[in-house]
Amino acid sequence: MEYHTPGVYIREVDSGAKPIASVATSIPGFLGMFPFTPPTDAIAITGTDGVKTVTGKVIPQLVDTKGGIAAAATADAVTALTEAFRLKKNAVKDLKALLELNGHKATIGKGGKGKTKVTVGKESVEIAEKVLSAEGKVISDDEAAVEDLLNTVHAAFPIDKPKPKTAKDLLEVYGYEFQSARGTAMLSEYSVPPWPITNKSEFFRWLQSYFAQYLVETRSIEDLVGEQIDDPDDAADAVFEALAQDDTLKTEFRQFLSQPSIFAFVAGVNGFYDNGGGKCYVYIMGVQNMECSIRENQADKLGLYAFDDVDDMALHVSPGLTFNQQREMLEHCETRKDRFALLDGPIVSLGDMDIQASDKGYGALYVPWLKVTKPSWYEGAQDIKISGPLRRKMIKKDKMELYVPPSGHMAGLYARVDTDRGVHKAPANEIVMGITGLSQNINAIEQGQYNDRGINVIRTFKDRGTRCWGARTLATKSDPSWKYINVRRLFIMIEQSIMQGMQWAVFEPNDHTLWKKLTRDVRSYLMRVWRSGALFGASPDEAFYVKCDDETNPRYLIDAGQVNVQIGICPVKPAEFVIFSIGQWDGGALIEE
Repeated sequence: MEYHTPGVYIREVDSGAKPIASVATSIPGFLGMFPFTPPTDAIAITGTDGVKTVTGKVIPQLVDTKGGIAAAATADAVTALTEAFRLKKNAVKDLKALLELNGHKATIGKGGKGKTKVTVGKESVEIAEKVLSAEGKVISDDEAAVEDLLNTVHAAFPIDKPKPKTAKDLLEVYGYEFQSARGTAMLSEYSVPPWPITNKSEFFRWLQSYFAQYLVETRSIEDLVGEQIDDPDDAADAVFEALAQDDTLKTEFRQFLSQPSIFAFVAGVNGFYDNGGGKCYVYIMGVQNMECSIRENQADKLGLYAFDDVDDMALHVSPGLTFNQQREMLEHCETRKDRFALLDGPIVSLGDMDIQASDKGYGALYVPWLKVTKPSWYEGAQDIKISGPLRRKMIKKDKMELYVPPSGHMAGLYARVDTDRGVHKAPANEIVMGITGLSQNINAIEQGQYNDRGINVIRTFKDRGTRCWGARTLATKSDPSWKYINVRRLFIMIEQSIMQGMQWAVFEPNDHTLWKKLTRDVRSYLMRVWRSGALFGASPDEAFYVKCDDETNPRYLIDAGQVNVQIGICPVKPAEFVIFSIGQWDGGALIEE
């Protein structure tokens, strides 16, 4: 800064360290799905001229799915079909059919020399036979000649108000053979953006609001509340209020929540709060096929991509997914590298079932399912079919219990452990709350097979309650260095925290001053992480190192606009196997067993 006028000036000086704040580690995004049949918003009509097939769309109020035209809207239907198929006036191929649609009983045959005679009643006109055949077909490709033909005929008997009964009638006039008419929808899924909630009360109100919005967008508002409301927001408010008063809507809402897929979602979110959860994001998508891909169109923010703009989300949870859908969710987390997937195993198993593959441990799998008390709003009976020997291993529920996938409850357990101890503590040997039991008992010997494959077991212990008794990721076999959940989640936290906290360094001069600042800030952050107990080592030098100097930043990297900081950390790992060596001691020698 240059100074030219004498006086006193104040200049702000950079104070030095820019603290790095740890990102949230236990905010989940819950994804749910329900069967959705899109309301028909257009009728797609298909026709062919023998060479090409064309399709035009009109609104269902004008044409039905059989191609029939509504009698009260004939003129509008003709206009809509003409525009949908881009039918030009001079593209008429069957004049006789056009005359009949306009109510004229026409006779067409040979006229004078080189002429075709068109007769309606006592009136008649003659047209050059090279333009119109004796069968009433337009055979000329000369647009001007066809235009002149139509003008001549119209002057004698009007043909500007056709009244077809079906789309087939109109298409034939223009040389198209009708093939089909089917209902279509602009969108094949129903979706609204994820919504943040912080407690069960907010969650239930959101469910009511979501259902009200869904009804408004898929049903007639007059049928729902008995009056016409034009403003969409006012209509949704009216349905939301009616859900608390109208018995029919109450029943519909309860039935919506009691669908197997939606109940798994709702029970998962409730289980999250039962186990100590705080903030989470909720998202429900209506789909035509419940086994469809959940990696939907990224541009439209559907499925997994709906959470793309949720920056503080750290866990992906979707209770009740199919095997392939779980694979997609795990792969999505491994690609993003900022989220951890919680997956559900089968309701009952032998430990040899197929599981998802993971190279870097961005997900964990839990078995068995849990039993919860039946909610007051639940309608119907839960129908879960298990056959063969597995059926005998399943613990039956009583009439006031329901089975639910464990991932939602485990997300709450993660949140509780993160709050009480920190993300470095393995989310295991912790009581699972809000449940009445398990769908299957897995004993210590049986668990060996599960544990070796990276499948976490929830077990019931006498006098110690039901506890999560596993802390492994799905990378247990493929890369054992990432086999522990707390190690992967600790790295996610540190990596994301440093990435967000170091944004100030972008476009700074790439010199020794910047390198020292980066080293100082990262060391300061890792020092806090070490003091929290997350890193192994009696001193900071044993727990981590940060290097940013001439060695990590040679000239060719500086010229490429890069600055490289090398970081190494030594995470604490859980004491999964606590082993005591015990032997006899006679005062001079130890004899071990």
